[in-house]
Formats: sequence, structure tokens, C-alpha cells
Amino acid sequence: MVTMDLRTILIAILLIAVIVLVVYAIIMIRKLLATLERTNDILDDVKVVSDIAATRSKDIDGLVDSVTDSVATVSDSIKGNGNATNAAVSVVNTLASLVGFFSRKKK
Repeated sequence: MVTMDLRTILIAILLIAVIVLVVYAIIMIRKLLATLERTNDILDDVKVVSDIAATRSKDIDGLVDSVTDSVATVSDSIKGNGNATNAAVSVVNTLASLVGFFSRKKK
């Protein structure tokens, strides 16, 4: 006949609970590490996209400046404040900027 007192039973239950808790914590940490790896991949992708957006915004800013100058030159020429040669050169420069921008975008 085996007899166990209440204190021994409680210690056994606590040991089983601690073992279950440790196993649960190990599984949770493993899943957390996998999530962190995926998060790092997402952050790398976000960095690439933001670099591309910054580069394109600088390209577009230069292009907008070129178009603005061209429109101002053509407008002055139409008003009689400039000559036709300056207006034509400005239009050609703007077209060259546009072609350069879109050809870089395709690459």
C-alpha cells in the first residue's frame, strides 16, 4: 500500500505545472523568433521602397523645375519679352529631361 500526503500531491502538481509552463514558453519564444525574422524582412522591403520613392521624388522635382522654366520662357516669348530661339531651346531641354526621366524609369 502506498500512501501520499497532501503536501506531496501538491508538490507533484506544481512540478507538472512548471514543466508545462516551460514547454509553453519555449514554443512561444520559437514562434516569436520566426515573427521577428519576418518583421526584419518587411522592414528591409520598406527601406528599399522608401529609397526608391526618395530617388523618384528628386527626379520629379528636377523635372518639374525644368518644365516650369520652359513654360515661363514660352510664356515670356508669347508676351513678347523674349525671343523664339530661347523658347525653342527651353522646349527642347524639357523634352530631353522628360525622355531621360522615362528612360531611367524603365531601367
